[in-house]
Amino acid sequence: MSDFGKLIKRMGIRRKYIFLLLLRSPFDAIRTWMLAGLLKSVFLCLETGNSGKLAAICVVYGLICVMLFIYNGTVWSSYAAFSAKTEAGLQKAMLGKILSMPLKRVDSHYGGEWITRLNSDIQAAFTMMNGPLNIPHVVVAVINTLMSSFLMFRSSFLLFGVTWLLILPQLLINYKIVLGYLPKLKEESQNFLSDNTSAIKPLIADADTILLYDAGELMMKTCDGASRKLMKINMKMHVRSALGDVFMRLFGMGGYLMILLLGYMFIYNGAMDFSDVVYCFQVRGAILAGMLMLITCLNNLRANSVCVKRINDTFEE
Repeated sequence: MSDFGKLIKRMGIRRKYIFLLLLRSPFDAIRTWMLAGLLKSVFLCLETGNSGKLAAICVVYGLICVMLFIYNGTVWSSYAAFSAKTEAGLQKAMLGKILSMPLKRVDSHYGGEWITRLNSDIQAAFTMMNGPLNIPHVVVAVINTLMSSFLMFRSSFLLFGVTWLLILPQLLINYKIVLGYLPKLKEESQNFLSDNTSAIKPLIADADTILLYDAGELMMKTCDGASRKLMKINMKMHVRSALGDVFMRLFGMGGYLMILLLGYMFIYNGAMDFSDVVYCFQVRGAILAGMLMLITCLNNLRANSVCVKRINDTFEE
């Protein structure tokens, strides 16, 4: 994240970027509170047979939902315009930096590496900045998880404890399997992508020379080797991400079964109403969704941070 902070400071967008993140961040937390309160109120009205209050509740929550939709659309419209302008500015600055380098410095790397930095690395940096399940959703996930945890703590301390007892192992396992390895694998992937681009380029730019010396088979073997290396390293990344998803789903389903069992016991003993258990189910789902989103975002950030570092290195050369 230090490399990302350095990049947005270099671009002069840090304050506006943070301001837009803060505008977007409360949406999911408010929606969680709204949906949980709506379900609890609806089931409570059904239990008591109060149909008149039920209609009023639906109207009030419907108006809140419309207001949230308008607010979210307005914020994301501003965010999209900001993102497009910033990306174009970074590409222009990056190209200007490469063109201003001494010829000796440019020739010290393959052309494929410069192409990768100018295209793939910048795209990864902006995916990290503005894309789904990256920095914007990290902020959203943290606030939504904190808000949902507070709501569940107020409703049932025991169900709150069981929820987090099963979430914490998810975080530990995901860190050991995925987060600890992704940056290195992503860096290797970017290097192999540069090699692959450099191997393909002569087939297009120097096709006549290759045909003249009958070197087509040799060049194709070189491309095949570079492509296979890129494929293998990408497969390693996908396998680790898939293992992380398996454990997340396993602990997630286990948590739902525990809440269901404890909720049944509370209802049977008269400690909770059915509407309270439904409320806890909804809030627990929001906690889990927030944590899953946070884990996925951290995985993506660790992978994309390698590209941001390469961009900063280019500007500092």
